[in-house]
Amino acid sequence: MAYIKIFPIKITDKKAMDYIMNPDKTDEKLLVSSFACSPETADIEFALTRKAGKENVMDKGDNLAFHLIQSFKPGEVDATTAHTLGKQFTDEVLKGKYEYIISTHIDKGHVHNHIIFNATSFRDYHKYVSNKRSYHKICKISNRICQENGLVTSMPKEIGGRSYKENMEYQRGNSWKAKLKVAVDKAIWTSVNYDEFLLKMKLSGYEIRQGKHLTFRAPEQKNFTYMKSLGSYYTEESVQERLNRNRHKTVYPKNISREVRLFVDISAFIESGNQKKFETWAKRNNLKQAALTFNYLSENNLLNYERFQQHIEDMSEAVHLCEEKIDILDSKISHQQLLQKQCDAYRKCRRIVRDGKCAPDPQLYKSRHLSEFQLHDILKKQLSEAGITKIPLPEHLARELDQLENKKNSALLELHKLENQRNTLEVVQSNFSLMLKEHDITKSEAATPEL
Repeated sequence: MAYIKIFPIKITDKKAMDYIMNPDKTDEKLLVSSFACSPETADIEFALTRKAGKENVMDKGDNLAFHLIQSFKPGEVDATTAHTLGKQFTDEVLKGKYEYIISTHIDKGHVHNHIIFNATSFRDYHKYVSNKRSYHKICKISNRICQENGLVTSMPKEIGGRSYKENMEYQRGNSWKAKLKVAVDKAIWTSVNYDEFLLKMKLSGYEIRQGKHLTFRAPEQKNFTYMKSLGSYYTEESVQERLNRNRHKTVYPKNISREVRLFVDISAFIESGNQKKFETWAKRNNLKQAALTFNYLSENNLLNYERFQQHIEDMSEAVHLCEEKIDILDSKISHQQLLQKQCDAYRKCRRIVRDGKCAPDPQLYKSRHLSEFQLHDILKKQLSEAGITKIPLPEHLARELDQLENKKNSALLELHKLENQRNTLEVVQSNFSLMLKEHDITKSEAATPEL
């Protein structure tokens, strides 16, 4: 399992970096890695990014950097594996937006990673926001990575009356309570008495326990959930009142679109009370959707079922290719932004190096700007290895970045359009299948001789 701690660095990040890169703790720095910076000059590169953030009026708060610690259970992983998992974890948390250095310490009874990352993003100069929500998010990422690699996960303790897992899932509407609320609302909407409501909940897959208080349990849920724990709107008295209101009115879905929608499964509703009127509406709706489905198939020359299936496969492939295109553009944008950062830093360091040649005491000048001289040499080597012999103009780099971002925006619009078309096809496919099924049943009944 991995325990997570994070705290801000407000005064100096250099001392913290020197501590986590201690050769005695990191196997002579073999367990030290970095992203978008060099471990030897990370403090200078962090400072240059923060300065650029201030120049772009994006600098908020007084945090210089953040120190993140990921600790593993004694004997659970070796140092190399812990370092690999730590890099995967950090890359996923920071998403290529912040410079960082990571080191794995082996001097104690348990292996642990130290990550120091810049508080300012070198990509958009926004500050990293550290709060309870972001903390639980990074804990979730760490737990998932541990689980994927066969390690036991450890969730943070309860906060605000909910466990970490429940709190995160509740925000998405995926917790047991959130799902139960949806199921209860749906059952009440389609019922007119208490017994019908309970039957609908049972048909939805919930196990019911009626005692002093009404409780439900989903198929894979461990414990029962009390209705009263969902809030005052879901107490047994409130449920009865909502059911009583249903007796005096017929509820129809509103804002019916002219787009093709799924057929209403009438058999899923029990005929009682005002459900007769609902059944009438549902039959009319299905006839309307059948007409819209037929029109869609006819207009797109897809009345042949095999051709229609091939069209669905082609659409799914188009969505997949568009997603791959966006991933490639994301990678190019990240690379371009990193190159832009390196070129900007190299220009500033090169200016300092050139000024040193005209200084009254070049040796004294160099000793005072040793980090900038060292960063200059590192960046020059990195750019040379990347095949860049002449530093591009800032305007040229910015123009290329704008072109990539425009291509990505166009690809995102295309993806949105394709996904909408795919969703429509899925609805049409469902309706088409039901139409064929009903046709086969009718044909079979017509061919059956009367007894």
